[in-house]
Amino acid sequence: MRGSFAGELKSVTSDSRQAGPGVVFVAVIGTAANGHQYLNQAVEAGSEVLVHQSDLDDFLSPENRAKLSASVCMNDTRPAPALLARQLNDCPDDRLLTAAVTGTNGKTTVSYLLKEMLDRLHGPCGLIGTICYDDGNGHHPAPLTTPGGPVFYHWLQRMVQSGCQSVAMELSSHALDQQRTAGLDLSVAVMTNIGRDHLDYHQDMDSYVHSKSKIISMLKPGAKAVINSADDALFAIPIPRKSVIYFDPRPNKRSDSFPDLVLLEASLQLSGTRLTLDYQGGIHFLKSPLVGRFNVENLMAAFCAGVALGFEPSKIIAALAGVQQVPGRLEQFALPNGALAVVDYAHTHDALAAVLRACDEVSDGRLLVVAGCGGDRDRGKRPLMGAVAAQEADATWITSDNPRSEDPAVICQEIVVGYQDVHDPRSKELEVIVDRRQAIVSALESAREFDVVVVAGKGHEDYQLVKDEVLKLDDRQIIRDWIGAQGSDFK
Repeated sequence: MRGSFAGELKSVTSDSRQAGPGVVFVAVIGTAANGHQYLNQAVEAGSEVLVHQSDLDDFLSPENRAKLSASVCMNDTRPAPALLARQLNDCPDDRLLTAAVTGTNGKTTVSYLLKEMLDRLHGPCGLIGTICYDDGNGHHPAPLTTPGGPVFYHWLQRMVQSGCQSVAMELSSHALDQQRTAGLDLSVAVMTNIGRDHLDYHQDMDSYVHSKSKIISMLKPGAKAVINSADDALFAIPIPRKSVIYFDPRPNKRSDSFPDLVLLEASLQLSGTRLTLDYQGGIHFLKSPLVGRFNVENLMAAFCAGVALGFEPSKIIAALAGVQQVPGRLEQFALPNGALAVVDYAHTHDALAAVLRACDEVSDGRLLVVAGCGGDRDRGKRPLMGAVAAQEADATWITSDNPRSEDPAVICQEIVVGYQDVHDPRSKELEVIVDRRQAIVSALESAREFDVVVVAGKGHEDYQLVKDEVLKLDDRQIIRDWIGAQGSDFK
């Protein structure tokens, strides 16, 4: 460290627009920009302490160099915002029981299960995740699944101040790779599954899995990871056996991976799920209002996390049984003609397949699906989404999701390619309707008694990203409005 700063450090940022007196500015070399290019703006805004990776003389003017009180050079500045924010917020994770979830699918549901379980078993629990941030005083919109270090630790500190005893968190692959939560000490880490997602960022599956696995290094001494042993990529992660609790959501799978928690039987209905579980020789019965086979995996993951945290299995079972609907995750709407609409966040081909199979398993009618893909994201999964729709549904509506800067019609056609490549598809009807609202209404109007209409991709989101605009659009409200227009009250 060069120099010294006698004033009060109030906060830290890697965004020069938030720089100012008492604010440490960290120059981070990111995927889209080099923070060193904004050093002059940060100093001119009033920041007198800089953390940098490259030589300051290459970026900072002599006039601004003279304004500095102190600077720190690091080999890699990416973890610095989080590490400094943790200290400035008095290490709030040390005063919370910390439960984190990562994986391609199931993060949101498992984090909700953990929050509700911890609320009941350990006291007030905060939440950081895709749907919202909850500091114990109320829900707030979540711009990112896992925010950057300064925001992340600020929220943990808010939880401590509001009386929370614990926190349930989703840790995204981006956040783990970018070290947004550097310094975090975890009481338990849950890994749900690995599928194709975010390869526009990670480039290949090996890098994606490597980023996810970084959650293991964040465990406190003696803390345990919870891992889905049915997922080969997760089971291959090197971790001492004493430091992990394995679960296998496949019925009676004992010999392959010697899991701690085995599924003996699953009864799946539209009214909910009943599980018979064997945890290290003890039999437990779990009844949950959550629907679908993939929720078997989520419930088992949450059960194992509870055990890893030291709670009695019987108390965990009782706590999980009280968890109700997770917003935008297999959220059900009864239609006036006896059909059912289901809204789910599924936006990968694996997740879409799981949702469609879950609905098919408990449905007596046809399966209709409305789906799209986001713009400016992994284009390789678009034909995969189309193929899943062709293979798993009886009728398909391809539409826009969040097209962002791309032409939504082009995205739709790239999905259609995958649909058309399927030989002898189950889906005998295909419509391409770019306008999402119209596509949903068309599917609802096509539904007959006992049919299930799955509207996939956006779940809880109440907006659509089109070019530089954020448009109001909520799949659930579209369905409610349609039901109301039929002369029937929303159910």
